[in-house]
Amino acid sequence: MQVKAKSRWRFDPDDLSVPAAIVIALGLLLTCGLLLVSGMAAKWAGLILSTLALFAYFIHDSRNYLQNPRFWILTGSLLALHLLAWIALLSHVERWGLLWFNIMVLELPVFWSLRGWPGLLD
Repeated sequence: MQVKAKSRWRFDPDDLSVPAAIVIALGLLLTCGLLLVSGMAAKWAGLILSTLALFAYFIHDSRNYLQNPRFWILTGSLLALHLLAWIALLSHVERWGLLWFNIMVLELPVFWSLRGWPGLLD
């Protein structure tokens, strides 16, 4: 039987329980709901939900790299760049339809190519 060494810097998907996943999902839905109810523009709630979907898919697709700290540095950097660019764009646009967030799908090939860059995650 293999014993896993506990480290706070390593994410182990086996440690994520169903109740914890439900609490995380409900927290995100509650946050988006509060943004909409409080008068926040739908574009910000759309940014949150679309970013969540994009990065959840990217992380799910990268299951082989979850134990690699470099993967999390790459993912965090991509998230920061993604949010900086989208916040800069949305702060200058008065009206933004929710369907326009489908453009985010074009970021996935860039993420995949950076993840597959030789020597980056080896």
